[in-house]
Amino acid sequence: MRKFFYVLLFWAALCAESYSQDSTFFYSAGINAAGSTAGVPLWLYANRNASIPEKGSFVQGVASFHRVYNRNNPRFFQWSGGAELVAFAGKKSDAFFTDLFIAGKAGPVELSIGQRKEFMGLGDSLLTMGPIAMSPNYRPYPKIQLSTPNFVSLIPGNDIFSFKFSYGDGLLGSAGVHYGNVTSVPDVYLHQKSLYLKLGKRTHRLNLFGGFNHQAMWGGEDKIFTGGLKKAEAYEYVIFGKPWSHSRVGNHFGTIDVAAEWKGKRWDIFLYRQTIYEDGSLSNLSTVSDGLSGLRFKRRQRSENAPAFRFNTLLFEFLYTKNQGGAIFDYLNGIFGKDNYFNHYVYNQGWSYRGRSLGTPMIAPQTTTRDNLLTTKNLFTANNLIVAYHLGAEASWKKFNFLLKGSFSQNSGTYDDPIRPVANQTSLLLRIEAPLLNSKRDVFGLSLASDFGQLYTQNMAIMINWRKSGFIW
Repeated sequence: MRKFFYVLLFWAALCAESYSQDSTFFYSAGINAAGSTAGVPLWLYANRNASIPEKGSFVQGVASFHRVYNRNNPRFFQWSGGAELVAFAGKKSDAFFTDLFIAGKAGPVELSIGQRKEFMGLGDSLLTMGPIAMSPNYRPYPKIQLSTPNFVSLIPGNDIFSFKFSYGDGLLGSAGVHYGNVTSVPDVYLHQKSLYLKLGKRTHRLNLFGGFNHQAMWGGEDKIFTGGLKKAEAYEYVIFGKPWSHSRVGNHFGTIDVAAEWKGKRWDIFLYRQTIYEDGSLSNLSTVSDGLSGLRFKRRQRSENAPAFRFNTLLFEFLYTKNQGGAIFDYLNGIFGKDNYFNHYVYNQGWSYRGRSLGTPMIAPQTTTRDNLLTTKNLFTANNLIVAYHLGAEASWKKFNFLLKGSFSQNSGTYDDPIRPVANQTSLLLRIEAPLLNSKRDVFGLSLASDFGQLYTQNMAIMINWRKSGFIW
């Protein structure tokens, strides 16, 4: 199936070349070189689509080539596509594609085939600690998706009400299991859908948003369970979240999101909330206190080469995951606590792909935390009871751009394996970038990052990078 998938992708790209005369092509290439302690600090590698290793010093290269949609093109049918190759060498070496996809639009609706970087949920995308359910923390996986990339008006010619949706299915490959009749299954899938609504025109000062995303990891039910569902029937149960054998088919996770944006004269203010729901917790709102809250201030007008230091974006976030439906799981009495976020009673990998969290990187894999915190090896994380505070800032001075991320978290382990006393953790990142030799296409950067506390080892790193990008025509 995987070979057929990539053959189809290559064939579609060749067929599309004949229409490239109206296209807009964008290229990017870069090199990063870092000196690090044994562990790479959190904010140097997290939310970068697994393109940065988690251990040791490294050299990394990235090259990409994309065709993007032309917003000024009135044609109803358009196509896009792209490829981005990442390679790094160090304590661990690897090379893979983050982007490798072809997509086509009919009006506002897009069909995409392949793997591509994505962002899910209402929230900031640059300075955030990461959306809870689906963050840019993991390596993209092959999928097929039908969506509206942008908000679409419900009333023709009037954008007072608009919507955005997505529906996709992807392939995660084989998976180890620690419950049932087998120890592994050959194919596991990730089903994903979302729907978001917006109230307010683009010209209005106030816009209101609301919606949800729903994901489910599933596959191999007929092998894992005696009398388990066949693939087609299991997929139906996954889509609608139907219960089977006193449980849900697959590992479900998602958020219900609300947000408000105020467009001021100088600053845009964005307030958002992502509330967690898991298997069955939506019906009784047992996890309503768990989620991510954020407040962002973004300057409306940015001036290049500003002589004075000025903040362009400020972000404050608060993450809470300590409820999880409560500390009691009693099936007979219908008390379903201990949701144990990002771990699963069947799949060893929990809520992850290739060792990286599918959701927020604040719920980290056991492989990155201190050895004394390790628990059952078949569980993905040893810490999902978290209270975290996060500050992000983006600023400029003359030709220099600055980015700062800082997080402080209190980590209590899991309900079954609590951390006592609570492990406090601070993670910091400062990145400085400037054009090289007065060329806007060439950017040179310096990053400093560190971790200190009781969750991770004491990590420090310095990284230099060069990046070149631009449109070809």
